[in-house]
Amino acid sequence: MQARIIEASREMVGSSLMYNPEGMMEIGNDFAQMPEFLQNLAKSIQAMTRQVQEGDTPMDPAIVDMVKTIHAGIIKVAHEAEDLKPMFENYHADDIKRIRQPRRNEQMWDVSANREHYGR
Repeated sequence: MQARIIEASREMVGSSLMYNPEGMMEIGNDFAQMPEFLQNLAKSIQAMTRQVQEGDTPMDPAIVDMVKTIHAGIIKVAHEAEDLKPMFENYHADDIKRIRQPRRNEQMWDVSANREHYGR
């Protein structure tokens, strides 16, 4: 019998394989949620290994330290992922502004409307 966390992780991978965003703003919104995803992963590992981390099992201290290191590493990555949203908004500020505040007849600047004029 496999741990439920493994079953849940496989379901997550399956869902990820079907990821098909409609546009860049959806990707940006998903990036903004990456820290929460990673924090949830860390919480799952912490809950699953709580007995080991608290010393309630006859586990070698080196293994306990490794489990704690893995948990701390995921928390660190979750904090680093907090930079994704502002980075996305900074690097794509012009694109985002055009989506949030489109000019009149903005679609006339769309690539598909200007194919015959590339390189001129």
